[in-house]
Amino acid sequence: MNSETVIITPNKIYDLEIDNDDVSFDFMSIFARIEYKTIKRRMKQGKEAGAKKGMWTNGKPPFPYYYDKNTRSVLVDETKRPIYRAIVEKYLNGTNLGHIAIWLTDNKIPTPYNIKPDGKNKGWSNITVQRLLASEIHLGYITYGKTRSKRGQVELVPEEERIKVMGTHEKLKTPEEHEVIMERLLKNRMLNPNSRRNIFPLSGLLYCEKCGSRMRFRVGENKKQGQHWSALCYHQYKDGSKCEQRGKVMDADFFNALYDRIIHVDPNILREIELHGGRYNDTQTIIEVKEQELKKQKRALDKLHESYEEDMITKQVFLERKAVRSRQIQKLGEELKDLRKVVVDEGDYPTVDQIYERIGEFRGLWSKAVTSEEKNRALKKLVERIVYDREGNRVELTVCYR
Repeated sequence: MNSETVIITPNKIYDLEIDNDDVSFDFMSIFARIEYKTIKRRMKQGKEAGAKKGMWTNGKPPFPYYYDKNTRSVLVDETKRPIYRAIVEKYLNGTNLGHIAIWLTDNKIPTPYNIKPDGKNKGWSNITVQRLLASEIHLGYITYGKTRSKRGQVELVPEEERIKVMGTHEKLKTPEEHEVIMERLLKNRMLNPNSRRNIFPLSGLLYCEKCGSRMRFRVGENKKQGQHWSALCYHQYKDGSKCEQRGKVMDADFFNALYDRIIHVDPNILREIELHGGRYNDTQTIIEVKEQELKKQKRALDKLHESYEEDMITKQVFLERKAVRSRQIQKLGEELKDLRKVVVDEGDYPTVDQIYERIGEFRGLWSKAVTSEEKNRALKKLVERIVYDREGNRVELTVCYR
């Protein structure tokens, strides 16, 4: 069907019903295609050249970096730096990917990318945390050309063909930390998939009081109880001896006792939380005082410069006073840096109100939980770990809250 549509360009109006216009437009299309490919090739060459110099050429950098258009460099977002370091340190200290993801989501830390079309933050996932931990960008490297398009299909490029150089941006983890992280991630991938799934309510939560190891679970069956599962400690010491901890069948009575222990917080734990909260508030007060003192010192340094520029003081006096002020500013800056690290660490510690709020959330989730995975998810919202100890027929459970 002929729509008699004409093509309007800045230089000419083409009517494809006219033979000369039709031929001219075909030629122009060919030249435009050649020019497009030339521009595309040059852009790729420019990116490769920049990558070889250690410059960032890959779009948006990962958390907690950002690209500064003015300096054309990748910088660290100082508000996100402590969060990234907390993720690394938690994983190095044994916290699993799921717990880290829950911690980030519960603390309303925005994810690096919003995936939902409505722009709402869907929360952190295990894979997002894993990719962040495994990234070599935080180790200082720039890698360009991981994938390529071939006949419309995207394929991975062999590592030896990629451009990988030390970048100009700041490193956020050490090679030693990266090696430990990658070893643990690889070990988790090598495990049987069933052993990594939260198929038991206490998976990843139950620890032995006697040796400190994480306890394992075994499924059994007998005529009296039918199918059941038990918690056991398989830890073996360096001398070959085994942990003396006795296991326990996880029956309905066990879970009823555990539920009561979780929702009725030990008064000693509450006192410890209140004391810790007091120390946290004291640290914040000290930070505020130090910040005010730092501003005061910086204003004094500015006035010192003004006095020198207006010939109110000699160069010798200016240099002496400047050295004193600069030392004070540097010292205050270092003190504030250390104090802010303390606040970040202490900020992970829950308050009494947070504990009770999470208990309410846990009760709601537990009442609806049917499968073992759902029960495990409900527990991990509230509990960091449960310490198990058995003497005779008496079982003692110590709950450590998140």
